[in-house]
Amino acid sequence: MDLFNFAIAFQILLFLYFEVTTLVNLYPWNDLSKYSTKEKFIEGTVNGIIIILCIGLFITQIKWLMIISVVFWFVFLFMQLLNWWMPYLTGKYLNQFPKTLYETHFKNTLKLLPPIKDHIIPDLQHNVLQIISLITFILSALVIIT
Repeated sequence: MDLFNFAIAFQILLFLYFEVTTLVNLYPWNDLSKYSTKEKFIEGTVNGIIIILCIGLFITQIKWLMIISVVFWFVFLFMQLLNWWMPYLTGKYLNQFPKTLYETHFKNTLKLLPPIKDHIIPDLQHNVLQIISLITFILSALVIIT
C-alpha cells in the first residue's frame, strides 16, 4: 500500500472513529448520557459531512484541493489540542470547552494521564482521536510534499 492509500485509510478511520464515538454510548470509553439524540445527530452529521468533504477533496488528487484537506486536518488536530491539552497543562480553558462541560460530560470516562492540580484530564477516547488525527495529518501532508 502506498502513502496516498495509507493517508486515505487513516482519513476513513478518523471518520468512522469520530462517528461511532459521537453517536454510540460506549461508557466508560465515552459518556453520551448527557447528550440528547438531537445533539448527537447534529454533531455527528455536521462534523461527518465536513470530514467526508475533506476526504473527497483529498481523493481528487488535485494538489490545491488536497492542500485544503490537509489544512482542515491540521485545524481539526489543533482545536483538539487547544480544547484538551491546554487546559490539562495550564488550567486555562477556551470558552467553547469550559471546565463545567468537562465535569458533566467527560469526568467519568477512562483516563491514562495523571492529574495536574485540578485541571481536566484528557480521556482515552480523545487521546485515540488525537493520535488518529495526528497520523492523518502527517500522512496527508507527506503525500503533498513528496
